Amino acid sequence: MAYLFDVDTFIESFNAKTSESKSTDSMRLTHRADNHFKLFPYKASGKTQAPIVTDLEDVVSGFFRCVLNKKTEMVKFDELCDALMEEVDVDDDDVDYFRDLIQSIFFKGEDFIADNIGLYPYQTQTNNKSADNLSKFLYSVLGISKQDCEKIEKAKEGYRFNVLEDMVINTIEAKKVSEAEENVPYYLVKDDIQKLFREDFYFMIDTGMTTLDDLANLFAVYYFFYVSQVCIVLDHFCSGKRTDKVHLYYALDWEKVSKNRLCCVEGWDKLQGSISHMFSHAITLEILNQTAEKNMMDYIAFGQMVCEDSILDIEVAGEIEKAEDTYCSYVGDYKDFNNIPKQQGASKTEEAIRHLYKCVEAQFLNTERKRANQFYNEKFSEFCKSRWVKNRKKSGLVLNLTERDVIFLTKICLRNEEKIRLVDLYKEYERRGIYLDNTSKEYLQEFFTKLNLIDKKSDSGDAQYVKRIL
Repeated sequence: MAYLFDVDTFIESFNAKTSESKSTDSMRLTHRADNHFKLFPYKASGKTQAPIVTDLEDVVSGFFRCVLNKKTEMVKFDELCDALMEEVDVDDDDVDYFRDLIQSIFFKGEDFIADNIGLYPYQTQTNNKSADNLSKFLYSVLGISKQDCEKIEKAKEGYRFNVLEDMVINTIEAKKVSEAEENVPYYLVKDDIQKLFREDFYFMIDTGMTTLDDLANLFAVYYFFYVSQVCIVLDHFCSGKRTDKVHLYYALDWEKVSKNRLCCVEGWDKLQGSISHMFSHAITLEILNQTAEKNMMDYIAFGQMVCEDSILDIEVAGEIEKAEDTYCSYVGDYKDFNNIPKQQGASKTEEAIRHLYKCVEAQFLNTERKRANQFYNEKFSEFCKSRWVKNRKKSGLVLNLTERDVIFLTKICLRNEEKIRLVDLYKEYERRGIYLDNTSKEYLQEFFTKLNLIDKKSDSGDAQYVKRIL
C-alpha cells in the first residue's frame, strides 16, 4: 500500500479530544498547519501575536543567517563597545567619543543595524517571529542551499569594509555566532522558479547590488511570484502543474486603466480568490499527511501516484475518505458535512481530496473558525496590497508596477548586457511572472524613451533596444 492514513498520528497532531472529555457539539481539535506538511510560514493568529510582514528588509538578515548557517545572539551596544576596546587602545578622554561613534554608525536605538553584506547576518533579530519564519521559508523555497555559502563569503571578501566595520565583524563572530539548527524544508509545490532566482541573486551579489533596498526588492519579486503561483496551482488540486506559469497582468503606476483591461480581469481579481483558500489548503494537506511516514505529499504527488493504477487509485481514495471521516468526527460545531455534494476529479483520489477540502472549507466559513481562516490568509494578502496592489477606484484593485519596480526589474533582466531588445525585455519580465498588455507596453516604451534608454534601429518593435540602466 503506497498511502495509509494514520488515525493515531492525526489525534496527536490535531490534539483531538474524545466526546467524553469535551462536548460532542464543540470543536474537539486544534487546527495545526505546517506540522507534518510545511506549505506556508503563516500562523492563524491575529496581528498582535503574529505580525504581518510587509517590508522585506526585515527578512534580509534572517535569510543570510540561513544561507550561512549561523545562529547569532542579539548584539548589545555596551557589550560590543567593551569587546572592541579590548582589541584597540582608546584613551580615557576618547572613550565617550568612541562610544558615540559606534552608536551613530551601528545602532538605531538599541537595535544593531547593518548596511553591508558582511554585517547582515548579525543585524538585531526583532521580536517579530513572523519575519524570522518568512526568511526561513524564502531560503527553503527559493532554492538557496548551504553550497551557496561560498558565493556569499567570496562576495563578502570582495566588499570594501572600512577598518571599523572589519573590527565589528571580527568581534561579533568571535563571541556571538554558533551553528544554526537544521530546519525541515518547506514542500516545493512549484519547482520552476528557483533556478531563475539563483541567477538573479548571484548577479546582484557579483555586481554589488547588495543594499537592503535592492535585496528587499528581489525578495519581494520572488516571494510574490512563488506564493501567488502556488495559490492558483493548489486550486487545481491533482491536475496542477509544477512548471506552468499562470499569467498575472500588471498595470504601470502612472497609466490610466479601464475595467476591460487584462490588468483588471487577469491580475489581482484573478488571484485574490485563490488567496482566500490558503488556510483551507494548508489544513487539507496537513490532514492528508497524517501518516506514519515522514515523506510529504501534495495534491500533484497524489495524482501522479495513482494516475496509471486504477486499483491503487481506489485504495488511496478509501484512505482519504477515512481521513475525512476522522476529521469530521471531531468537528462538532458544524453539522452539514453530509450535504456537501460529491466533487468531480480526474481520479477517485482527486475526488476524495476535493471533497475533504470542501469539508475543511465549509467548517471554516460557517463557524467561529472563520477568524482563524482570515488571520492566516491575510498574512499574504496584506503583503500583496502593501507592495504590489493599487486601488484604481472604479476599476478596482490592480497589480501595480512603480517606476522603482521597472528600474529594478530592468537591471536584473539585462544583467551585464549593454542593451536588450524591447520585445525580449518583455519576455524577461514574464519569466519572473510579470505580464503587461499592449497598452501597458506602450506606456513602458514611452517611459524608457523619456529616460533616453531606447536605441531605435527602426520603427519596428523587434528593432528597438533598451539600454542598460546604470
